[in-house]
Amino acid sequence: MVGYNGTMPRDGRTGLVIPVPAADEALAWVSGWYPEAVRDGVPAHLSLLYPFLAAGDLDAGVLTALREVFDHQPPMRVVLSRCRRRGGFVYLVPEPVAPLRDLIGALRSDWPAPVAHRGLGEEVEPHVTVAMGVAERTAAVIQREASESLPLTVELSEAWLVVLRGRWRLHGRFAFGG
Repeated sequence: MVGYNGTMPRDGRTGLVIPVPAADEALAWVSGWYPEAVRDGVPAHLSLLYPFLAAGDLDAGVLTALREVFDHQPPMRVVLSRCRRRGGFVYLVPEPVAPLRDLIGALRSDWPAPVAHRGLGEEVEPHVTVAMGVAERTAAVIQREASESLPLTVELSEAWLVVLRGRWRLHGRFAFGG
């Protein structure tokens, strides 16, 4: 995960994400053709809260509270049917989006401090990032090529807590239990 304003996040930053392995498979070509456009250490994912808490604040109480939230979350099926771009940022839009918004809202009610996706100046809808920080011309090519692998129906069944320590590392997995 790179900041949307093009800056690299600092060590100790954390995020809550839902991995989307099917999107990784469909979009593997992006990292081969445009390695500078992809994040290091985290597979294709939907961001829930980024940034989340500082790594030093991830204690047993936080992990237990996260487990409780995700124990009540039923697995979701979404379709990634549209690819959009904004400047050098290319992303896939999940549908339906309401269950993801509800989950993000539930998480924000327990952890309201994080401001999602700093640098955009507005709320970002749930999405799967395809590429970021590339020239607009490159983004247009990536958008056109990525659109050819859609639609993609994906099952969302767990969330990951990731921590940046040199690269993004898995800190916790939370199966959806609903």
